[in-house]
Amino acid sequence: MNATAYPGYEYHLNLYQIIAHGTEDERAAATAAQRQYISGYTKPDDMKIVDIKIPGGDKQPMTLRIYTPGKLPKNAPIVMEIHGGGFVGGNLDIDNYRCITIAAGTPAIVVGVDYRLSVQGGVRFPQPLMDCYTALEWIHTHAEEFGGDPERIALHGTSAGGCLCAGLALYARDHNGPKLSLVILNCPILSLKNSYSKHQFSQFALSREKKYNSAEAIYLGGYDGSQPSYYAFPAYCRDLEDLPPHYIIVGEYDTLRDDGLEYATRLLHSGIPCELQVAPRVGHGFCVVDHPLTHWVHKGMCASLRREFCMDITEF
Repeated sequence: MNATAYPGYEYHLNLYQIIAHGTEDERAAATAAQRQYISGYTKPDDMKIVDIKIPGGDKQPMTLRIYTPGKLPKNAPIVMEIHGGGFVGGNLDIDNYRCITIAAGTPAIVVGVDYRLSVQGGVRFPQPLMDCYTALEWIHTHAEEFGGDPERIALHGTSAGGCLCAGLALYARDHNGPKLSLVILNCPILSLKNSYSKHQFSQFALSREKKYNSAEAIYLGGYDGSQPSYYAFPAYCRDLEDLPPHYIIVGEYDTLRDDGLEYATRLLHSGIPCELQVAPRVGHGFCVVDHPLTHWVHKGMCASLRREFCMDITEF
């Protein structure tokens, strides 16, 4: 299908196409562009960024990165951030710019989680999810020690991080975990379905691998065609009742678009407050581009966080 990019997102929209089909030089340039998109940020002078270590899901050392804006009152709300990377890549550094934006714009304390990445024959589901749940419990228990409010905790995750956030919300609901104020799913992958958007925008596919060789299969520890746990891929959960409010962002040209659209519709049908934003003429992970549309999306996130945290409602 022909797709006309939102002005300013032309190169980003075609990155995956270039990486999959371009020449060696084109692929190298596209990979460098991706790194540039995700590494550029400016830390406000009055913001503190501190890395700490806590025991992870299997008691292994796990890093949390805490972003604290200046002049933040005591008992500030908290946003736990789960980075993307297709379950097998990514790190805390790729979301520095987003964590700073959310921390300053809400304002709130943001805590990034350096969960374990999946590896063929090694780390697999549920280990990354349990790292995130361990982090959530630690944040809830120790919130007051770093100036946070344990009763005002939200989640934000992009792509695979969105999947982990959605799975974490379900796991916390089912296991009497910490109460969540809001769950933000940004361009999430939520199923293994061959959705219409995957066929419609196949030229922008995130991967050309078959399912049994995919990053999703590595995350699951193998794929045999059976339905996975809904904690791994939340779209397979039949009962979405009693979940916290959600905010779902999808890109019009993202192959994962329909995962987000369908999940949002099901949440609303289940009586769960859910905002849905379809960003026009952009692809997967578009929020890495420094652009007025990206700024508008981030401001909308912060406005929704303020609402669910019972803060003052301001212009955005």
